[in-house]
Amino acid sequence: MFLTQETGSLPLYENRQGAFACHRSPNLTFPPHLHADMEAVLVEYGEIFLREGEREFRLEAGDFALVFPGRLHSFESQGESCMLLALCPVEMAGDFRRTLLRCVPESPTLCRQKVHPDIGYAMAAMLEITEQNGNLAAAKAFVQLLLARALPEMDLAELSQTPSADLTARVVGWISENFTGPVSLDILSEALGAGKYRISRVFGEKLKTSLSDYVNQLRIDRARTLLLATDKEVSWVSAECGYENPRTFNREFRRICGCTPREYRKKFVLRGKEQTEGVNEYGAGKNHEPVFGGDLP
Repeated sequence: MFLTQETGSLPLYENRQGAFACHRSPNLTFPPHLHADMEAVLVEYGEIFLREGEREFRLEAGDFALVFPGRLHSFESQGESCMLLALCPVEMAGDFRRTLLRCVPESPTLCRQKVHPDIGYAMAAMLEITEQNGNLAAAKAFVQLLLARALPEMDLAELSQTPSADLTARVVGWISENFTGPVSLDILSEALGAGKYRISRVFGEKLKTSLSDYVNQLRIDRARTLLLATDKEVSWVSAECGYENPRTFNREFRRICGCTPREYRKKFVLRGKEQTEGVNEYGAGKNHEPVFGGDLP
């Protein structure tokens, strides 16, 4: 288990198993995915839809969500939004580990009125620990504080048995490890030993998207991270994310993000350098710029 430190939008989940991290994630939209970690979300401002399995939940400022390990879920930002998002290995949960692995909540969300102040405090503390590449033992304590406040507010049902990985999970898992290379129904069929028709139904019925759109979303999300975390040329970012043709990369980036890669980098690098004044109770300054509103003891 280790700490990670990256800049920009949330790095991809599939390479993070066993790593703790907490990030501030503006305008996060991420396709259906699953992982072995617990995921905690606190909305600072805006509106975000969380889809878990077949269910959809609307999150607003001050709302909290806790996604249990192994649950297929996705995020969709509605306009300008920002949230704190923490990925925590279940080993950090202490006595709550069994609950995370053997139970499922009726709803993974808590409305603002049910969010204990300690939850916001714990999320802010975990963010600071990540940014400073700090004390993992302290992070573990804050994870357990968060769980101690959140779990009693949730209606939990114990799983009768641990289901074996279904085709959806296998498809998501394979693509998450291979999306920067060639991906097609033929390749998936051969790799997973499943028919192309069955795999196609996974996208249409379970993931609610096409194979090409799903892969492009993963690649562009990775590109957003690289654009802000490195000073590499856009052509390098394009190739690193699996695009052989930079024109295709630019077209897909504009389609998903609404701007070119260079415009995106300029916008968010400058935003990160701006000084903001005033902080609301969710840590957002003027113009909705999120800032950390105080030092931890």
